Amino acid sequence: MTARVERDAVSGSLRRYAPRMTRAPHAAAPAPGERVTGPLLLFWIGYVAITLAVGFVTTMTIGSEVAQLTAWGFVSAAALLFLPRLLARTEPSAGAVLRSAARPRNLGRFALGLAIGGASFGVHVLVITTFAGPVRFEPERDVGALLIALYFLRFLATSCMEEVGFRGFPLRRLTRAVGVWPAVLVTAVLFGLSHLLYGWDLRTIALGVVPPGILWGMSAVATRGLAVPIGLHAAWNFAGWTAGSRAEVGPLRMVIADDALERSRAVGTVSYAVVFGALTLAFWVVHRRRAAGERVVGG
Repeated sequence: MTARVERDAVSGSLRRYAPRMTRAPHAAAPAPGERVTGPLLLFWIGYVAITLAVGFVTTMTIGSEVAQLTAWGFVSAAALLFLPRLLARTEPSAGAVLRSAARPRNLGRFALGLAIGGASFGVHVLVITTFAGPVRFEPERDVGALLIALYFLRFLATSCMEEVGFRGFPLRRLTRAVGVWPAVLVTAVLFGLSHLLYGWDLRTIALGVVPPGILWGMSAVATRGLAVPIGLHAAWNFAGWTAGSRAEVGPLRMVIADDALERSRAVGTVSYAVVFGALTLAFWVVHRRRAAGERVVGG
């Protein structure tokens, strides 16, 4: 007897969204007289207003859910690119951000983020299989290549939106003002709380949204851009959908025996925290080494 596993701790079901590839947060000291709180509050008010407005319009005009979410993510991310320039003249323009995103170096970093995100989800499933019981995957019908491509774009779009909204301008400003770890933690918590708008409960947010939010933030700090966190974010969500661990039907269905279900949930919760914690630590080490190397070069 088997049971389908959806939206539980076994899979880590993140259900998240959003990215941008631009110049990254740096721990440089804030410029004299630089305002932090006001611009950040205005930016996040704008984030909520834009995402709600675009979400309403796309829901009313697009019948397909996956197409609606794709349009919602990309349009919202594009609109959010203009906000920092309006709030602080020192921020790059939307055109400069897009030109930077298209550079081969950033495209390579995006691919690296995709690879790490997909591999880490595989490790997560392997841990569950090893310590809790076998996880079996069964193919779903009527999920072809076109739908798979559409869902990849859907997760990429919503990842762009959220990375622009939390690991772009806000993380840069907070890093300069309060330092790396406080900035990463604050943006991760606010990222989690933003999911209250989607009807998520606080326990799911604390266990399923804040940990990856910390990783996305530290990867942005370490790589000084959003290409890697966008790739990580989109790949984890896409891998979860592909494996059948989300509400939406994917190419595969994740199946665990009934007698191993509770144990798998417990192991999955621990594995989820360990995977994200280990990756966060790895990016922090990269950041520290990079910063130390720059201090040596700078004399």
